Amino acid sequence: MQILNESASAYDHLSEALRKGGIICYPTETFYALGVDPWNDSACERLYSLKGRTYDKELPLIAASTQMVSQFCDTSDPRFTILAENFWPGPLTIVLPAADRSGTYAIRVSSNHAARRISESFGKPVISTSANVSGKEPIRKPEELDTTIISGINLLLDGGICPGGLPSTIVSLIKPVTEILREGVVPSQKILSLL
Repeated sequence: MQILNESASAYDHLSEALRKGGIICYPTETFYALGVDPWNDSACERLYSLKGRTYDKELPLIAASTQMVSQFCDTSDPRFTILAENFWPGPLTIVLPAADRSGTYAIRVSSNHAARRISESFGKPVISTSANVSGKEPIRKPEELDTTIISGINLLLDGGICPGGLPSTIVSLIKPVTEILREGVVPSQKILSLL
């Protein structure tokens, strides 16, 4: 595992690793995350295997901006505009239909500048799943990484200590009735009161 500190060239290396099917580790507004190219099936499979995560659990994405989300997702639902304007960038993951309606994406615009910049440098959303073995505690700093996880990471962006706390809240806009799929940093009552 190669460790990088923040610099313009670090983001070039990270996006190159993603393009080559590698697994990267990087800070977010809550915990450290593992990332791969969402459209690289073999990279996603290796990530599921590394975490010991079941395939029925969708891997969430981080995007550089609301505009990028609109390129990949159907953002025509008026509820999306309200939530994006109130909570992005920030720890709210929104489940939306794919732009071509072929499936769904759980996606957010992170308030961590490094996470956003990785996606911006890569040119599309990046997987963002907690950097831990499934069922274990998420990690706030690189020193806490499990040896199993370290063995599968190509590059790590050291962003110091993440804030920790609760994970991102996950809200689904797939059905007419808004569904809170996971309670997290953003209280569900606050979300529902706006809709």
